[in-house]
Amino acid sequence: METKMLFGVGLVFETPEFRIIVMGANEELDELLPSTIKEMIGEQIIIKKTDGEEQIFEVVSTQINHSIADKKNIGICLGKEISPDEVPAGSVVYCYSSGQIDQ
Repeated sequence: METKMLFGVGLVFETPEFRIIVMGANEELDELLPSTIKEMIGEQIIIKKTDGEEQIFEVVSTQINHSIADKKNIGICLGKEISPDEVPAGSVVYCYSSGQIDQ
């Protein structure tokens, strides 16, 4: 099964209520319905960090917003188990499948 890239991490931030949220965009997903994107994301994601390390994270929740330019911005809440430093900007988020990233 091919692992699909969801987006490059453009922003990582922490909120008191939801803790760590990673956000990004991928123009290849702009034509898809939000429900389709949420289905692709599923319950787990793989984040490939800028140093090449891959880590699997549980998805607490997702939110998909439309920008003023009609692009989709994807936010994934990773919860309280990690710190923002664990996901540097520039990392890449993939759908979780067999744990291997096809590029």
